[in-house]
Amino acid sequence: MRRAAIRTVLIAALAVAGCDRIFASQPTVQDLVGVYRLTAASEEFLRTTKRYRVIPRSEVELKSDLRISIRSLPDCAVNGFGDSGGAFLSGDGRWRVENDFVGYRISLEIEPGGSLKEGGYGGSWMVIRRRSAPHLLEITVGDPDSGESIRYARHSS
Repeated sequence: MRRAAIRTVLIAALAVAGCDRIFASQPTVQDLVGVYRLTAASEEFLRTTKRYRVIPRSEVELKSDLRISIRSLPDCAVNGFGDSGGAFLSGDGRWRVENDFVGYRISLEIEPGGSLKEGGYGGSWMVIRRRSAPHLLEITVGDPDSGESIRYARHSS
């Protein structure tokens, strides 16, 4: 009985220590504004796991007027199964910060005119990682239960 209780406490402590979004205060617009580029680890994931041969500069720009510009987003990020067609998508729209289950997320509304399907992208599709700036943006790839995602790190503000 005592061992089980100790094990439960240790598992809970490790889960909390490993979460980079718990107990974070909501980031301000100014905390988030900037150009985010695909991380090297995400590029490697796309090459090896998703089999993209060439990866162009992939960026997400969050603007202070709450506009968003997405350039060269891998198509696996918007395919419900996480499948890659080898294409990259772009679009513009509006963004806002919302509460997520643990931490915060960015919800966006993509406007017509780009190759990225217009409409709302919400839920936990794009979450804000790290408790303080500079934040990372993490986009779920396919089924959230798969644990697959790509990350964007702020390159400039």
